[in-house]
Amino acid sequence: MSKLDEVAKLAGVSKSTVSRVINHSDTVSAQSKQKVLEAMQTLQFQAQELKRSSDSSGMIGLVLPFGKQIMSQSFGIDLLVGAEEKAFENDYMILIGNSVGGREPQLTAKMMQRGAEGLIMLIGSGKPGQKEHLNNLQAQGMPIVLVDQKVDGIETHLVRGDNFMGAVTLVEHLFGLGHERIGIVSPNKHFTHKERIKGYRYALMDKQVRVPERYELFVEGESAGIEEALERMLTGAERPTALFVTSPGLLMSVMSVLNRLELRVPEQISIVTFDEVYGNFPEEYQDMFTSINQSGKQMGGMAVELLFQHSRSPELEYQEIVLPGKFTARRSTGPAQGM
Repeated sequence: MSKLDEVAKLAGVSKSTVSRVINHSDTVSAQSKQKVLEAMQTLQFQAQELKRSSDSSGMIGLVLPFGKQIMSQSFGIDLLVGAEEKAFENDYMILIGNSVGGREPQLTAKMMQRGAEGLIMLIGSGKPGQKEHLNNLQAQGMPIVLVDQKVDGIETHLVRGDNFMGAVTLVEHLFGLGHERIGIVSPNKHFTHKERIKGYRYALMDKQVRVPERYELFVEGESAGIEEALERMLTGAERPTALFVTSPGLLMSVMSVLNRLELRVPEQISIVTFDEVYGNFPEEYQDMFTSINQSGKQMGGMAVELLFQHSRSPELEYQEIVLPGKFTARRSTGPAQGM
């Protein structure tokens, strides 16, 4: 048994709690800290002796979908960077799992076997068995922080962007440029996009602006069937003068249609979107789209901090942290036609 194990056993705490005490972390309750210090005194161990232990770091599991390719400029990588930096500050390490293919149950089981003290999960809402899986983790006493996506029927800590107000801000920007015929192109499956759709509709209602039903184009996945439907929207009478594209993954399909119809941006149609900074665009579209950008790095750091708060106060009520995005006007928006 290592010295770290001896202190942990005598104090009745985990090894990672001992590690946090000797590294002067503020994530340990006063009661646990006192137990560790008393055990160290009883065993006549010094902090430096324990710091030399090779297994002195605690672990947090991070589960997110990387897809087939891992891009350096992506929400997932920023989320990982923010989580890792906050964890490292507190002598924790991150276990990473790629959830593509529905592997969440296997990943989380292996992470728990390896001593993960909490899980941060970015998961798409509505998957079969998802709610049951999260309930099982909670029944085992595993602290969980969800990031970006809320899962209906699950009470757990959550860190997300303010998708509703971000959408309102984007539509109000278009109003300020004289646009009233504003369409929306969006997935309609996940919590995130549903909130953006709500914000779009609220902004129109608030201005007492009514648009035809055909101005709302909802797609399955990122781009399936979008181009043909968008062409119909943009070639009818009184076509939209602006589009709110809720996902950057749809922008290249939208631009393909606009180019085919010879509609110039922003002279003939304006575009607003979310998270332009995470879009994988050709050079001609870099820094083009007016957008609300949300920081994955900030969300990752906040998620780890929530786990530490839970560790200090296990009875902590579930927290929902809503982080505002940053609005940036770029060259995809301009005055409505006729202004």
